[in-house]
Amino acid sequence: MSMEVVDKIAANPFPGLRPFQIDESHLFFGREGQSDEVLLKLSKSRFVGVIGPSGSGKSSFIYCGVLPILYGGFLTDASPNWEVVVTRPGGGPIDNMAEALIKNNPEYISADPEEKRIKRTIFSTLLRSSSLGLVEAVQQSRRSADVNYLILVDQFEELFRFKDSTDPNSVNESLAFINLLMEAVNYPDAPIYVAITMRSDFIGECAQFPELTRKINDSHYLIPQMTRDQKRRAIEGPVAVGGATIAPRLSQQLLNDLGDNPDQLPILQHALMRTWSYWAKYRDYDSEALDLKHYEAIGTMSEALSMHANEAYDELDEEQKRVCEILFKAITEKRGENFGIRRPTRLNEIAAIADCSEEDVVAVIEKFREPGRSLLTPGHGMPIGSKSMVDISHESLMRIWVRLKNWVDDEADAVQMYTRLAEAAAMYQVGKAGLWRPPDLQLALNWQAKHKPTLVWGQRYNPAFERTMIFLEYSKKEFETEQRIKELEQKRKLQRARIVALVLAGGMIIALVGIVFAFIQKTAAEKAQAETLVQKQLADDNAKRAEEAARYAEIQRDSAKIAQAQAEKARIEAEISEKNALTQKQRAEAQRQRAEENELKANLEKQRAEDNEKLAQTNADEARKQSLIATQRQYIATAKSIAVKSKEQPDKELQSLLAQQAFIFNKTYDGYEYDNDIYTGLFRALKKQDDPLTKNLQGHDAGACRILISDAKTRKIYSGGSDGRILAWTYRNNQWSSEILVDKRSNYLVYSLDISPDGNYMIAGGLANGLSTQNYVELYDLRNMATPPKKISGFTFDIDNLHFTNDGKGFFARDNAGNSIKYSDLNTAKEVIKSTEKINGIVLSKDGKKLAGAGNNGTLYVWDINANYSPTSLFKTANETRGGKSVAIPLTGVGFTRDGKKLVFGDAKGLQPIVLDDHADWVRTAVFTLDDEQLLAGMNSNSEKSNETIHAWPTNMKTMSNLLCNHLTRNLTQDEWEINVDKALTREITCSNLPDTK
Repeated sequence: MSMEVVDKIAANPFPGLRPFQIDESHLFFGREGQSDEVLLKLSKSRFVGVIGPSGSGKSSFIYCGVLPILYGGFLTDASPNWEVVVTRPGGGPIDNMAEALIKNNPEYISADPEEKRIKRTIFSTLLRSSSLGLVEAVQQSRRSADVNYLILVDQFEELFRFKDSTDPNSVNESLAFINLLMEAVNYPDAPIYVAITMRSDFIGECAQFPELTRKINDSHYLIPQMTRDQKRRAIEGPVAVGGATIAPRLSQQLLNDLGDNPDQLPILQHALMRTWSYWAKYRDYDSEALDLKHYEAIGTMSEALSMHANEAYDELDEEQKRVCEILFKAITEKRGENFGIRRPTRLNEIAAIADCSEEDVVAVIEKFREPGRSLLTPGHGMPIGSKSMVDISHESLMRIWVRLKNWVDDEADAVQMYTRLAEAAAMYQVGKAGLWRPPDLQLALNWQAKHKPTLVWGQRYNPAFERTMIFLEYSKKEFETEQRIKELEQKRKLQRARIVALVLAGGMIIALVGIVFAFIQKTAAEKAQAETLVQKQLADDNAKRAEEAARYAEIQRDSAKIAQAQAEKARIEAEISEKNALTQKQRAEAQRQRAEENELKANLEKQRAEDNEKLAQTNADEARKQSLIATQRQYIATAKSIAVKSKEQPDKELQSLLAQQAFIFNKTYDGYEYDNDIYTGLFRALKKQDDPLTKNLQGHDAGACRILISDAKTRKIYSGGSDGRILAWTYRNNQWSSEILVDKRSNYLVYSLDISPDGNYMIAGGLANGLSTQNYVELYDLRNMATPPKKISGFTFDIDNLHFTNDGKGFFARDNAGNSIKYSDLNTAKEVIKSTEKINGIVLSKDGKKLAGAGNNGTLYVWDINANYSPTSLFKTANETRGGKSVAIPLTGVGFTRDGKKLVFGDAKGLQPIVLDDHADWVRTAVFTLDDEQLLAGMNSNSEKSNETIHAWPTNMKTMSNLLCNHLTRNLTQDEWEINVDKALTREITCSNLPDTK
């Protein structure tokens, strides 16, 4: 569906990919109460670094959480008044700071462009004059003596991203910029405070600046990941402020799509902005809530950004589309096989690569940074000059926009061909290689014709562009010269062959003419001689035949007379016989027809009688069947009705009786075995009876349990969690007891476990130090848990799905966020499978010979371990259409059946027969007990009791029914039956082991 975004920024409470601005603080939700710690650090050290991963909301947190409190009068030793100077390093950090210091000055605002340029030059010169340049600049621009100055350096990582390490001036300016900030913070007589926001993956770049490193170590705030409730407030809060409502199922879907990845927060804001705009334009009525149909229409989080970018691209004319492709190819780069990174580039360099004017490039950029888009930086309204750095606003654009992914791949192929060609030219120059010939030459010429490389483009990847192009052109000319020489030589050979052939052909023709003439003469003579002999023999034969013919004619005349008389007699007799036969035939035919008519009538009467009998029997059977179906449906409907009633009964005795009777009706009349209402009725009744089978397990902190596994060898359940604990659970005397194998460890999160086949060892893995980039895997000896675990190295990040091999000598694991599967020999790990499709889960077959994986694009894989991990695709989910586009349905998990002959898997549609709703939040992990009588699940909820983070549900409704009757003391009375069941139905005994209470 083609969609127009309603461009009413004031009406849309979501900013999209750009950060929240300070005037949008009333729309900022989810990080309430976190600003105080930042302000405390800022007040104490006059410096604070707000650090977090890309997309975690650092800028929005500062603009809408910290700055409003400052402007509200945050008190320091000097004054409660504040002036905030916001700057970004960009390609010229000092020049940008100079402009930020004076842009709010009334004199600067009213000045003409030339005066503004002079003032910026003065302040830039002042800042560069010494390391105290920032202090002097602030004192000059200071309009009041009792004002505190906050220098906010947003996107501090640009200082490293935009720095050209080959340019000494760029390196020196970065150092000078940092010295200005540090001297200003350390200067005692000026109330100057400094705050920076920086991506956590650039923290290592700060180590080359000792003073900056010390400041960050002394005063930094690592922005925490938002909890599920905080994310819900970030979704629902702006909607409420905007005067609308959002359907709970849409909130739930957004939270599920968001997951735990903080990188997705800008994508969430963008999807919400687009959903709001679509809802505002196409809602059915004024009070309609934002719902799934509006969210799916814009493509959901997985497609909304791609659809939005395509809208901007489709608004361009053909020349602008060419410039757009070159623009995005210039500011992105492919590293490795599937790793795309941003490559900020100056405007004048992009124009030179595209071979167009800077104004043409700016016209394309404006389309992608319009209000409500913010796909490129600098943002909307910021001036763009020749040296302005152009960049994509968020890395996710490279992953989600399909057109850009294709451009990045195409550019990578072009760069690869160019670098190969440049290396060959360099080798040829020193005499170590020859000129190119087909097929390499033809591939290079095709590349040149398709990409039309320019000098500026080529020098980005190899400075010897002219030498490379000359080498290609010389290779082409040499090859063409060789081809022309070969063609001339071939023509000469062909001409000589034709002359020889003509001479030989002439001689042969003359010889053939002589031979043919002699043969004709000989044949004519032989033919004449033969003709004479034939004529003589023919004359003799004719004489003999004439004599015999005369004798035979005489005999034939006599015979003919006799035959004529006999024939006449026979003709008369035949006519008489024919007349008699015809009469007999007509009589027989009439008799046959009468017999067939009588037989047909008899058969019709017989068939009619049989049909009437069958119809009567069918009608009777159908009547009985419909009567049984009606009765069955009545009882099943009654069963569901009283099951729902049972959940609302305050009296636990009556609640249990109703739940039990609902189960009896459903089972007796063949209702659905896993009916949700029937199960929920039994479960809640058992829960109210405090049955041991429904008691939750105590041992982990709130929301901590992340992994549950069962082990047939030890007959135990093992659990691990984000509290660092690993517990072993045993079921005895109708209750679960736990043994602490590994107690709480600070900053250690357990995400995956497995037990060796002999039950002697346990492997555990997860996150260390609370960082997604620091994983750990440890091997424990269950026979001696006092021994420290063995550390196993070789893993990257986001490790999960640990599986011991059948011999217990190694294990498999899913690594690198599902893009890699590794094998460890219990010492280190090596990659055995590199998947182009993200793998969401793996499992090892019972015989240990095959490994199965669930793909994010819906593919079910099986790898043969003994055949060098050769892959087989067993299944692919059918795509769904969302927002007019075909979208793959991811597989979320996979497992082998107990006999190892079948695979089961789950997809992202989330179909489920029974909903277990007796918990506060979402499920992280689940496992069946070894007897399949219980389902245990680890929850992620801070609202759970601190010691009940593992919930238990019975799974066998027959067992639940038997247990329920053991808790009861009576049956339903007649009055209770008529009120709660149905007075038209005959009262039954609910529990046969109890007396009948009439």
